[in-house]
Amino acid sequence: MRDLVEKYLSKSISRRGFLSNMKKVGLTVAAAKLVLSSLSEAEAQTTMAPSGAVLPPVKPFQGTGGACLAEQLMACGVKYVFGNSASEDAAFYEALVDRPQLNYILTPHEGPGAAMAAGYIKASQQPAIVMQAGAVGLMNAMGQLFNAHKEQTPLVVYSYRTDPSRSAGRDSFEEIANQDQVVQPLTKYSWMARGPSMIAETVRHAFKTSWTPPHGPSYLTWHSDYTAERTRTEIIGQSHFDTRMRVRPNPTEIERAARMLVEAKMPILVVGDEIYKAKAVAKAVKLAELLGMPVTQMRQLWANFPEAHPLWVGGAPAGSLSSITWPKNYDVAINVGNKMQHNGPAPIVARGIKFIDMRIDYNNMGKVMATDVPLVCDVGLGLDDLIAALEQLMTPQLRQMAAERALQVRQATDRTRALLKGVINNPEWNNAPLIADRVTWEVAQFADPDAIIVNEAGSVAMHSFDFNPVGGRELFYYYGGHLGSGVGTSAGVKLARPNQQVICLVGDGSFLFGPHALWNMARLELPVIVVVYNNHAYGGPHSRGLANVPSGRMVETGHFVHSYLGSPDMNMASIAAGFGVKGEVVNNPDQLKAALARAKASTFEGKPYLIDVQVVRRGIGWTDTPWIPPVKGTAMRTKRV
Repeated sequence: MRDLVEKYLSKSISRRGFLSNMKKVGLTVAAAKLVLSSLSEAEAQTTMAPSGAVLPPVKPFQGTGGACLAEQLMACGVKYVFGNSASEDAAFYEALVDRPQLNYILTPHEGPGAAMAAGYIKASQQPAIVMQAGAVGLMNAMGQLFNAHKEQTPLVVYSYRTDPSRSAGRDSFEEIANQDQVVQPLTKYSWMARGPSMIAETVRHAFKTSWTPPHGPSYLTWHSDYTAERTRTEIIGQSHFDTRMRVRPNPTEIERAARMLVEAKMPILVVGDEIYKAKAVAKAVKLAELLGMPVTQMRQLWANFPEAHPLWVGGAPAGSLSSITWPKNYDVAINVGNKMQHNGPAPIVARGIKFIDMRIDYNNMGKVMATDVPLVCDVGLGLDDLIAALEQLMTPQLRQMAAERALQVRQATDRTRALLKGVINNPEWNNAPLIADRVTWEVAQFADPDAIIVNEAGSVAMHSFDFNPVGGRELFYYYGGHLGSGVGTSAGVKLARPNQQVICLVGDGSFLFGPHALWNMARLELPVIVVVYNNHAYGGPHSRGLANVPSGRMVETGHFVHSYLGSPDMNMASIAAGFGVKGEVVNNPDQLKAALARAKASTFEGKPYLIDVQVVRRGIGWTDTPWIPPVKGTAMRTKRV
């Protein structure tokens, strides 16, 4: 009888099957119905909550490994499974038929599929999983796993081991030794379940680890035969294994930081992605306004501070505080939630500058920069405590000093904004093909007030948008550096935020790494507007590659073997049409404005739209003169007229 109860509670048998089997063990129909009524009442008490139906905290389960995976994913709060079809996962697909709570998003390529999952996670802050076919599927997804690692995205990735458990180690088809170890440098957790009964526990561990701050990807695997094998195990609800920490900072260190800030002549605030994740933008604004201090950022994924705010002095162009235009005389720097990624030998905060570091990412604190006050905490709680400590110290004299400092910052930002507005005075503003600044400006004038901009347009400057993560335009930047994330990320963002306009800005080189998610946009009616900056070149690698030889033979001869993508030119609108997405090629500002209007009309009908914008090349050695095809027999050479 116990086995029958377990099967009913785990939905392995129906009500009719339960009653039939209860009669077989000797119970009358009336007695069996009474037991069923009691079970149904108990089940309702454990599954119903004000927010809707949820799974009981712990429940026994009996079924296939694939069904076990589905049940534990639901218990983890997963709504979407992103996967490229895998033959050995048939038992899981079978389990989905009777579990409509799990939506399977079939992706035609593993890389853009993983980017789509990551975009959904970043926009919703809700869990999801990526499923790939064995080691070969995993290899296609590794680039986006790298991005998740660099961006600290809690992406959970699964792929089975093609080799069955009873024949592993024989170099079978698609087998790779130590498959779970391949991804170890990119994950917080990677593990292989040692049997079907361990599947649920392995899944829980992966989600727990990924979503425990600082976030990061996890990987899980098991032998392919475990998915079809029947097992008994337990399914545990997310609330009973999740350890998403909300850590308060050390009170003594908070007092030290507060005193250091009020004693500073020119403190400066560096903001980062932990502010966005903690929904603490308003608190960061309050801190800046309390002290009248300028605000900047290093490389990051989101916009974490309102860019139209008078204390916003813009991002550090070279990833170092010393590269900002103003102020140059700061004496205390406080980082709140930025990863502080170093791209050069010099520390972001120069030696001799007092440095306060507030973030949950304890592992990266103190690695390069000399840290005077470490504040390991959830930045939302940390900002609460720091603001409270500062308000205790703020005398009328200090408030007057803060007001005077804020006036200095505003005067500097007003000058900078006046210069930025001068972008429209560029003598090439009306040229055809367009300059990149004109494309960006037109999109910024067109975008909805609360549009989400997914940017994978390389070194294109994101001016004129006035990003504001609190009710305004949001920015999702490509941080990790592995190309091909933009289109997939924007599809995932739109899936998570269906009521906001989503615009993907992507370079032609990046677009070619991952256009496959266009098919998902068409299939799922995700009305994303994709704008391709098409200069027929890898512009960023071109300039960076020639930076050390600006007067070398490549520049002298015009033979740029590593960066030219023309001859023949690629038509991105035609590529989009192959995936079921309408689009067009534009060559001048008037055509771009008309295309954006058609794109908006298309999205009102629930259909995505792509605009292939012809953009001039910029960088070392480029000219705007036409190109001719390479000399026959020398495919790696190109000439300029």
